[in-house]
Amino acid sequence: MTAKIFVDEQTVIDESFRLGVQVYNSGFRPTFIVGLWRGGSTVGIYLQECLQTLGVTTDHIALRTSYAGRQAYESAVSDPQQPVSVHGTHYLIDALNRDDRLLLVDDVFASGRTMAAVIEKLSERLKRNLPADIRIACLFRRDRAHRVGPTPDYVAHRTEDWVTLPYELNGLSATELDAHKPAFKRLVATYGLTLPSLTEAT
Repeated sequence: MTAKIFVDEQTVIDESFRLGVQVYNSGFRPTFIVGLWRGGSTVGIYLQECLQTLGVTTDHIALRTSYAGRQAYESAVSDPQQPVSVHGTHYLIDALNRDDRLLLVDDVFASGRTMAAVIEKLSERLKRNLPADIRIACLFRRDRAHRVGPTPDYVAHRTEDWVTLPYELNGLSATELDAHKPAFKRLVATYGLTLPSLTEAT
């Protein structure tokens, strides 16, 4: 497995605002922002607030995809025949038109499979109403992992490491929790809780 980097919440906020300014400075004015659950929905909130404060009014929504943690993700990347499920498109199907400008947002862009699945699902359902201008923004891009589909238009950082976001706990070792999630470990100790999902450090 690749090395991990741990990103704190303030970095997510700051870099999401930076990403919003990057979008704004490019001249792109999205009418819809779609954050991909989980991490992309958080980035999408900050990015939408940034653009709104700069005078760009957008409709903002989140879509859920079939992300199930690092182990499942890396298994799916090694077997590209595994489908990527996309849920919650009903509002977008009703609201989007061809002349809309759509910005898809994720926290980490790696293989491209998830983003390709989202665009394919929207294309299948919207047909000629699919927005002609669809762009992609992400906080982190893992270049070596990119294999299929579109590439991001807006990127805050490039890395080859596995990115662990502030809310992520599952799959971390006791050592990693001690080092990077100390508040959670203190709560576990205070209330005498057990952590059945602890793994060995990787």
